[in-house]
Amino acid sequence: MIKHLFGKTTLVLIITFGIVLSFFVQGCRDKVGKHKKGGITGITKGSADLSVIPDTPQGELWRYGGGGAFQVAPRLAAFFCSIWVEGKGNIDFVNGSDVILFDDLSDISADKAIPLSRNETGESFVVVKGTVAGGFVPYGAKLTDGSPHPHAGTGFGFNYALKYMFDETGHYDYRKSVEHWLEFYQFGYDGKEFRILKKDRAEYKTFLPNWEFAGEGLSNAIPDGQDLLFSVTARNEKGVASGITRWTYGEHGWNLNSFVPVTTNKEGDKGHWVCGGEPSLIRDTDGSLLFSARSGGDANYDMAVWRSTDSGETWEQIIYRKNCRARSPITINRTADGTPYIAANLPSNCRTREVLGLWQLNEDRTDFEDVIIARDCRAEFGFAPSGSWWRVDHPRSKVLQLADGEWHNVLIYQIVDNLQIEGDADMAPQTGHYLEEVFSPGEVVPAWKF
Repeated sequence: MIKHLFGKTTLVLIITFGIVLSFFVQGCRDKVGKHKKGGITGITKGSADLSVIPDTPQGELWRYGGGGAFQVAPRLAAFFCSIWVEGKGNIDFVNGSDVILFDDLSDISADKAIPLSRNETGESFVVVKGTVAGGFVPYGAKLTDGSPHPHAGTGFGFNYALKYMFDETGHYDYRKSVEHWLEFYQFGYDGKEFRILKKDRAEYKTFLPNWEFAGEGLSNAIPDGQDLLFSVTARNEKGVASGITRWTYGEHGWNLNSFVPVTTNKEGDKGHWVCGGEPSLIRDTDGSLLFSARSGGDANYDMAVWRSTDSGETWEQIIYRKNCRARSPITINRTADGTPYIAANLPSNCRTREVLGLWQLNEDRTDFEDVIIARDCRAEFGFAPSGSWWRVDHPRSKVLQLADGEWHNVLIYQIVDNLQIEGDADMAPQTGHYLEEVFSPGEVVPAWKF
C-alpha cells in the first residue's frame, strides 16, 4: 500500500455551521508542508491496510477495524485488531479480536494473525467479545539505567464479554446485556513467537479495588519504572469516573495493583464530566503524565486534558475547551518528538463522524493549537454509498520502532459506511483498518530503551 502526505497548500475548511479550520497540511512523503521546530508537520493518507477477514464464514460480513498498537521487540510491533460483524443492524457488534505483528507500514498483513477471542452464539443469545487492550514490555527492553528490564517479553490484556438475548427478528439491544465479564490474558514473546500464556475469566465487580470495572482505555499501557500504567473507566456509588491503573509483575504474571480516578469533577475542574469513558494516557517530554477521556452529559462535545507530576497519584485539569468535537471517541497521543495531541472527530450538526482532526497542545500545555485535518471522508470519497454518513473513528496512536530502526508515530483508526453497522448496506470500498504515520521534525523521544 502506498501512503501519501497531505499537500503543501494550506486550505481553509468551513464546517456547515461556520467553524473555520486551518493548517490543512498537504504535500508528498518527502515534503511535509510548513516546518516547525517541533510538532506535527504531516500525516500520511492511504487506503485501508486491512479489510475483509480471510476466514469469514459463507454468507457473513466480517471485517477488521480499529485497535491499539504496542512494541513487541526492537524493530517489531503489533496491534490488537477488532473484528466487526456488519449487515446485522446492531451497533458495536464486535466479534473478538486478533493480534497482528508488523515491522513496516507498507506491509501490513493478516496472513499470520493470532486469534485472541471470538463470539459465542446460541439459538437465543450471543456473547459479544470486545477488542483486547492492555500493555506489553518489549523483548530486549532496558530500564532507564541501562540494565535489562526484568519483565521484558511479557504483557497483559483484557476484553469485555457481554451476553445478549435475541429478539424475534434475530437482533439484540446492545444497551441491554443480561450478563457481563472480562476475558483476561497473560502474553509472552521469546524473540521468535508471540504467545497467549494464560486466559482467565474476571468479574467486573472484583477486577478493581473498591470500584466496579466499566470499560477499558483506548490506548495501550505505558511504562513507569518496572510497572505499567493503563487507563480504564470504573463506577462506584458516586458515579462513573475514568482514571489510571498501575500494574505490577508477580509470581503469576501481571496483576492490577491500584486505581486512581481522574475525571471526578474535582474543585477547579471545568465542565461536568458525566459518564466519561474510553480514556487514554501518555507521558509528556518533561516526564509528567497527560490524560484525556470521552465526556458525557453536559460536556458531550468538550475536550479536556489532565496532568500528573507524581506518577499518577494526583491530577490537575490543565486544558478545557467547550463544543469543539463530535460525540465520539477521543484520545490523547504523542508524536515521535514527544509533542502531545488530541485525536477526535470534528463537531457536526448531528452525530456524524466524517472528519478526523488532530489538536496539538501548545508549548505551555495550556490550550490547543489550530486543528489539523487527518481525514475528511466526505471531501475524499463523496457521500457514503448507502446514502448515510461515514465513520472515521476510534483514533489512537503509538510511537513504535520499526524495521528501519527509526521511531514512527503510527495513527490507527477505522473507516466505514455507517449503514454497514446500523443497517444492511453493502461494504464500501474504503471500509477497513487504517495505519497512518504522523510526522514531526524534532528530536525523537523513544518510547522504550533498547
